[in-house]
This record gives sequence, C-alpha cells and structure tokens, in this order.
Amino acid sequence: MSHPRLRQVVLITADLDSALTRARDVLGFGTGVRDEAEMAKLGFEHEVLTLADTFVEIVAPLDPESSFGQLVRRNGDGGYMAVVQVPDLQGVVDTAAAIGVTPVIHQDYEGHRISQWHPKHLGTLAELDQIEPAETWHFAPAVFENKAQGPGGDIVACTIATPDPQQVAGNWATMLGLDVGEADIVLRLPGEEIRFVASGDGPRGLVAVDLVALDPARAGEVIELCGVRFTLVPAPTRQGEDA
Repeated sequence: MSHPRLRQVVLITADLDSALTRARDVLGFGTGVRDEAEMAKLGFEHEVLTLADTFVEIVAPLDPESSFGQLVRRNGDGGYMAVVQVPDLQGVVDTAAAIGVTPVIHQDYEGHRISQWHPKHLGTLAELDQIEPAETWHFAPAVFENKAQGPGGDIVACTIATPDPQQVAGNWATMLGLDVGEADIVLRLPGEEIRFVASGDGPRGLVAVDLVALDPARAGEVIELCGVRFTLVPAPTRQGEDA
C-alpha cells in the first residue's frame, strides 16, 4: 500500500446490544469480532463489524461513571474515532512532530504499528495504523468472514465537525502528505475523502459517514446509527480511473 486509506470508523454508545441490533437491522451486518480482554483494559466492550473491506466498530463504556460513560451520558451516542491506514507510520509521527503534534499512543499491537491522536489536533480521536501485510486488518482473518449483506458497501467518506476546520484539515494534510481543498475543506485520499465542517453549537468529532450504495436507486438515503448519519452515495471514481 502506497497511500493512506480511511479504513474504519468507531461509534460510541451507552447500550452495545441495542446498537448492534440496529446496525444489523439497517445495514445488514453479520456477527462481528470482539477482543473482550484487551478492550476491558481500556474500559470498553465492543464489536467490529465488516462492510466489505472497511469496518464499523461500536464501543460502549463498561462503567457508566467512568470518563467515557460520563461522555456518553452528557452527549448521547455518537461518533468516537476515525481510523486511517498509512504505509509509513514512523514517517507520519516524524512529520507531525515538526508541527508540534504528538500521538497519545504509539505502539505495537498484534504485529502492527498503531497510533492514536488527540481530538484537539485532528478534530476527533483518530487512529493511524500501519498494517502488515497491507491488505489485511486487525483480527484477520476472522474479521473478513461475516461481511454485511445490506444496502451499503465500503466507507468512502467521513465528516469531522470541529471549531476550526481549516486548522484541523491542515494538520491532517501535513501529517499524511496530502493537499486539502480550501473552498470546501476536504482531504482527498486516493479512494476516500475526509471532510471538515464547523461544529458551531452542534456535536463535535465524527458526525457523518458515506457508504457506497449497492443499489444505485437508494443513493441519497440516510441511515442513522449511534447518532451518526450514514449516507448511501454513488460509487466514487477512483484516482486513475476515467470519469
């Protein structure tokens, strides 16, 4: 893999079972994958659900009085994290350091290099991972076994709401070595987009996700899951393809 990919989004909820039931009802997810012991160390229960080659993870705080539990009680269910796969994580870390941005986590996890970054720099909690081999993902091969049989294909975009979208978009662009559109504040990866909007008095962080509409007639349909808008969109033209 020679370029970054938007590979996964993470949602947070107070009620994991109810959120998973809705996810299966509206997006056709099958049984997902869990790492109960490791996630419990972080204070969560979770499940990773597979679309085709991208993923939706839903997490829930184990303790409603924890900082995570209070976050959900205060703000309700919502977006929690965007996960981007990168070809050279150390290069990203070095580039980020030059603009005064450092990861809150940078470590090995099951043979991969992973990092997490504070929302004050990237607009949402963000994870940037170097996965080897590049075509696999966390919890492989089990994570690929139960792909969704619903209206949406893979993730092709997400939207991050932040008080300063231009600054946050600039941080992302610098770290990933990409350009950002000034008029619409969009970071264009080769296969996906990360969009940045002003949060105003509304929610901050990950607020929307675009999925490829497997049925073109359903393009434009919006499905709400854990307070996040999932929109079915026409399949994008990939870089290098004819329009």
